[in-house]
Amino acid sequence: MSPIKQLLHRNKHVIGLAVCVMLFVGLGLIVVRPQPERLAPYVSFSADVDGTKGVIELLKEKQAPIKTWKRSWSELPASTGQTLLIVEPAAPLDGEWAKLFEWVERGNELLLFSRNLGAGDGFRTERSDALSGTVTVMRQEGEAVFERMAEVAIKQRITLEDGDIELLRDPSGVIGVKRPHGEGTIVAAVAPEWLTNENVLKHDHFELVWPWLVGDGNRTVLWVDEYHHGYEETPGFLAVYPAWLVSVCAGLAVSLLLWLWQRGKRFGPAYTPRAWTVRRGDETLRAVAAWYERRRFKSEALAHQARALRRLLLARWGLPLEAAPEEAERLAKDRLSEAQAVKLERLLRHAQALERGAGADGDFVERTREYGEMIALLEKE
Repeated sequence: MSPIKQLLHRNKHVIGLAVCVMLFVGLGLIVVRPQPERLAPYVSFSADVDGTKGVIELLKEKQAPIKTWKRSWSELPASTGQTLLIVEPAAPLDGEWAKLFEWVERGNELLLFSRNLGAGDGFRTERSDALSGTVTVMRQEGEAVFERMAEVAIKQRITLEDGDIELLRDPSGVIGVKRPHGEGTIVAAVAPEWLTNENVLKHDHFELVWPWLVGDGNRTVLWVDEYHHGYEETPGFLAVYPAWLVSVCAGLAVSLLLWLWQRGKRFGPAYTPRAWTVRRGDETLRAVAAWYERRRFKSEALAHQARALRRLLLARWGLPLEAAPEEAERLAKDRLSEAQAVKLERLLRHAQALERGAGADGDFVERTREYGEMIALLEKE
């Protein structure tokens, strides 16, 4: 059998599994073909032809302080020096326009690009006989007037009112206007399609809108409205409650935690109860020692502790039961202090004496205590 056939024979199960997986994935892609997400027109994060991501990305490259706004206009920050860019909003409420104008009046700027000027925004428009197509647009910059080429696809033209400053005009009328409003200003134009990815680089559209977008360099933030494109920032669950109620509840919660901590934490030293000392301490040891002494079982008690010590050394350190005290001391110097090693060697010599029938004389209580302390020490190893 050839090497290739041998390889196929040995791996036939793996090859079969791989073929099944590829067939499953292929059929899945055919049956359930993923569709790209369709974003709304004029959205700042849309790369579609009708999105405005190109202009926004250029602003970010120029280090513009740009942010997305996904809440109602009535919740705009109260500070001044801000700019709100609105491109073709979808049917704002009249009450929202009033709140927006109050925000502008405090010293902020509104950039409004909409084909429906006059729908509650305070502007008036009139219908012209202009045909859609490329026209010459005159841009007013102070005393100077510049001619640019642009495509205007709407017949509506802005009607100037007292205080309005004409910015853009084509042969059929005014396309862009600037209006002072309180401490702030409103810039409005009827050509939102100039900002789209498809048209921003056509003709002179970019040159016409860029000075408004980049501003004078004094703005603190440029908000891009996406709330009226259907993209809403959902507030947290606490947003439905008044701020004062949230603050009070938070203070009560912190107070409760501090009270529980104080009740559960011990401040000061920990005292050993006398009941524990009586059961496990010196009094118990003296009572047991006295019993052994009266019964003349001192030798048996000490021998029992000596055997327990030997077994513990075997279990902890692997020291044979018949090992010499010097060998135990040598091992102990690597694990215990010098004094503890010497004490262990002395106790093992005492254990050898007990095996010879001696060593039961002396302070029985003190000797029992030493054995107990050494056993407790080794048990912690």
